[in-house]
Amino acid sequence: METSEQQCDNCYTTLHGKFCHRCGQEKKSYIRNLAGVVTEFLGEFSNWDARLWRTLFPLWFRPGYLSSHYVQGHRVPFVPPLRMYLFTSIIAFLILAQLVPDPSSDSEPAVINAEQVVSDTAKQNAIAETTEIELPQETPVPIKNADGNEQFTLEMPFLSETAQQRVNRQFSAVVANPELATNKFFSLAPQMMFLLLPLFALLLKILYIRSDRYYMEHLIMALNSHSFILQVGIFYLLLGAFRDAIAIPWLASIVGWLEWVVLYWIPLYLFLCQKFYYQQGWVKTFLKFGLTCVLYGAIFLSAFMLLLSLSVLWM
Repeated sequence: METSEQQCDNCYTTLHGKFCHRCGQEKKSYIRNLAGVVTEFLGEFSNWDARLWRTLFPLWFRPGYLSSHYVQGHRVPFVPPLRMYLFTSIIAFLILAQLVPDPSSDSEPAVINAEQVVSDTAKQNAIAETTEIELPQETPVPIKNADGNEQFTLEMPFLSETAQQRVNRQFSAVVANPELATNKFFSLAPQMMFLLLPLFALLLKILYIRSDRYYMEHLIMALNSHSFILQVGIFYLLLGAFRDAIAIPWLASIVGWLEWVVLYWIPLYLFLCQKFYYQQGWVKTFLKFGLTCVLYGAIFLSAFMLLLSLSVLWM
């Protein structure tokens, strides 16, 4: 019985499998009924879900395992590093935004503190008048704008008058509604972390310049490391929130002990990652790990301060 040969729908080359060996297109029709589309979607989702769980365990408990296997070509069983990082970043910053307390919810303590400040200021002014001591003026200084509302100012002599006015308007808006700056911060934080990834990979490239590894290999290490830090960091914060909500003392103690375990596991894991991935001695790895923490910590702190400033001034 003769069987008809299948041809590629794109270049009409005779097929020897599901994919064309000439143009790479799959022999698959996307024009089908809705049931077929739903079945395929569920199948792809379940397959990605299985890969996710196969990826998470070594990501949490086997330092350097995923990066080494990805470089060696074992990629199908696991979620790709970039996709895992993007997925982790979105979920992590959504959860982190929920864990940060809302400044507007503390209105009652703020009123009490404001009254206390007014009372203390009045006492200081009375003392200054009796002792004829001139009190230094602190910044920010509340002044009245054209509408009669309080406006806070920050004196920055290095700025022009136009820039100074814009900074004061932005700062007054933040003081009146701190949630604006908080939302801006968390909207920019994922982008900042994504921009720091190439810098971290470049730092590893410089520290391990004699390892003859390509920059992409260091970038894979950076992606997996940052995915681990975000996932375990969020787990640590959730443990803290859970401990504060527990009314049972012995259970709260267990959760608190688990918090310390998670907190110590993060630097230990990152150290073991460099040890097992780059296959160098313990002393050399320890020195390079310390140098990595110092340099990347300085870069991260600078980026954090810049992001904090942008959150206040760029809304």
